[in-house]
Amino acid sequence: MKEEYINPFLVPAKLVWKKELGVDLELAKATKVSHQFTTDAITAVIGVSGALEGNVLYGFHEDTARSVVSKMMESEITEFDEMALSALGEIANMITGNAATGLSNAGYPCQISPPVLIEPAGSRFTTMAGPQILVEFTSDLGPLHIRISLTEKSVRV
Repeated sequence: MKEEYINPFLVPAKLVWKKELGVDLELAKATKVSHQFTTDAITAVIGVSGALEGNVLYGFHEDTARSVVSKMMESEITEFDEMALSALGEIANMITGNAATGLSNAGYPCQISPPVLIEPAGSRFTTMAGPQILVEFTSDLGPLHIRISLTEKSVRV
């Protein structure tokens, strides 16, 4: 997977986290990982199609998810109801939407699908596009893991 597919996610992740949650998000590391993994407490999956195809997966540990949703809703949450899950999906959607704009500007026009949320932790997930890049972030609200699995279509616009 090319670095130019990954970089458009880095700045939007930090900007969305800061704007929506008022907290800094710091890049910890990015590594190539297997196409199979076990999900975090809540995983948001967003499909990408167009010049690039694949998935972007956002992994939230339970404490991170609870902190993020509590900040977004401006009140402490006790359970992950439909509204709470929607808030996590929206964070993933905002980051991916901004990244898709960056990818389009770089010559990779693409569209994104609405987020699908997987819970609870422990589901085995396999992407068929091969290895993924796992980008790990840290923040005062807890870690955020973004798994990027994108491949280029043979015809580029």
